[in-house]
Amino acid sequence: MKNSYLLHIDEQTTQGISLEDISYLSSFKANLLEEQLAEIYIIEITLSNPGANQVAALVKIGAHNGEFTGYSVAVRWETAITKAFESIRYHLHLITKPPVQENIN
Repeated sequence: MKNSYLLHIDEQTTQGISLEDISYLSSFKANLLEEQLAEIYIIEITLSNPGANQVAALVKIGAHNGEFTGYSVAVRWETAITKAFESIRYHLHLITKPPVQENIN
């Protein structure tokens, strides 16, 4: 599945974050995307603090069929990472199954 896993945590990120927990959550979320992405080569996660009580997560995935990016800001790092992965999943769904549009001609 994943050949590389990169993690960047801004030194200003004040929440106590376990690297094992981040790895587990990220691997779990990536496994849910693998059916749509075929093969994932790299996952890169960047965590930072844009505000006093917020964590921003930027998730980049390099896969066999392209590169995808998701971003989210939340109070907890778990929520930020989850929403960033969900953003990627949402956009993958739009790419693979575009919405039906009515022909008005």
